[in-house]
Amino acid sequence: MTQCGINGLFLINYLIGHKTHEPQCQVSLLVYTPDKTLSGRAKMFPTPCSETALMFHLNGEFHYQYTSGIKHIAVNLLGQHTHAGSHHQNAACHYMKLDILLNPHWRTGHAELYYRDLCDDAWQQTKLLNVTQTHTNRISELSQLSLQVKN
Repeated sequence: MTQCGINGLFLINYLIGHKTHEPQCQVSLLVYTPDKTLSGRAKMFPTPCSETALMFHLNGEFHYQYTSGIKHIAVNLLGQHTHAGSHHQNAACHYMKLDILLNPHWRTGHAELYYRDLCDDAWQQTKLLNVTQTHTNRISELSQLSLQVKN
């Protein structure tokens, strides 16, 4: 059994950025190991000094990748966010792509972050960001993510 009592399902949180005290992105993911899928949410700060965060719903998959004889975990996530209150078809959306290469224990790694603001119609890319697991797994986060996955 995993931390939530369902075989193969666990919650993991990461800080992603150049420095751990200035994260560019905070990620909470539900990982389901039987089918190697992930879903969750991300809170991204477009600039290190930005007080306004963009929120994304994430979905993706992971696979194992051998590099120099060591088994790493390669995670590929896509995210989308619609501005609050904008429910019409032409509403501006932000998109995110997050590629993470983790150590075999899911604790640390490196990431490449891509995000797009359709208002500016420009992609931004940030390479070689540090990924660090945080230990803030709260039952409320797990239940919120579980509801999100069901919908």
